[in-house]
Amino acid sequence: MYQPVNVICRVSRRTAPSPGEGLRIALYQGEGPVGSAEAVKENLRRLDEVTALAASYGCQVCVFPEKYNTGYAITKQMCEDLAEHVDGPSVSHARETAAANRMAIVLPFPETDGAGRYYDAIAVVGSGGELLASYRKTHLYGAAERRNYSFGDQLPPVIAVNGIPVGILNCYECEMPPLYQYLAGKGARVVIGPTAADRHFRLADGTMSQVPYQDATRHIIPAMASVWKLFIAYANRRGWEHIEGTGWWNYRGNSGIWAPNGDTVIAASEHEQHHDSLLIADCVPADHPPFSPEGNHVHDNRLNLIPELTAPA
Repeated sequence: MYQPVNVICRVSRRTAPSPGEGLRIALYQGEGPVGSAEAVKENLRRLDEVTALAASYGCQVCVFPEKYNTGYAITKQMCEDLAEHVDGPSVSHARETAAANRMAIVLPFPETDGAGRYYDAIAVVGSGGELLASYRKTHLYGAAERRNYSFGDQLPPVIAVNGIPVGILNCYECEMPPLYQYLAGKGARVVIGPTAADRHFRLADGTMSQVPYQDATRHIIPAMASVWKLFIAYANRRGWEHIEGTGWWNYRGNSGIWAPNGDTVIAASEHEQHHDSLLIADCVPADHPPFSPEGNHVHDNRLNLIPELTAPA
């Protein structure tokens, strides 16, 4: 049974940004069931509730954590049992919900191609219910993800949401600086990164990790926001998941949004780590002046002079 959703709102204007001006983003940070068909149904019911709540605040996109519909800590067998096509029931449900609330939805889910390959995927659904993008994670983390999933072979997309170019990253990819440079070079002004970042967890060999998973929001994400002049929205889980064979997983609950100067727009506090929360904030590029009187990292870098970075793979 889900608890009530705690809303933390840090909007900069009375009404949501107009098309092309900016984006009002809602990040859902919650705890939910995992690893079964019933869990998928419950999580989609929660998606409906959260999306309607976000819409009541004028949000233009609602972002859910990595592998939201199934839960993150699933086994290989669960992945094979629960993975869906991009036109399957979970994404179809999100499309109906998006259209009903006139708001875009970012829905991470395990995807199958129907030919024995599975992907850690993210569907981006537009406010009219149209599928704007489906991205398969290209940078998998650790042994468990490599056991369950194939690597995606297409770089992250940039799509327009409310007239703002938005790039998509998936969890571990939010710690890869070249991906931010790539998205900024493609015109992104906002990067959205659903994640499932925890602390300690049980490794594939059955032992516990001795080093906690790093908190990317302390250094990497603010730095990437300021270097590449991006808003970065990071949507993590909170609380616990438990699956027989994978152990207990405790998520950091460190969701937030960082501005193009690296400042925090909104971030979950220690209190929010104990409650299902919806973090709402405006991302308006014009509210943040240039970082430097003349410098522009996106346009001024000359990394093409390094052959290893530009040579075909």
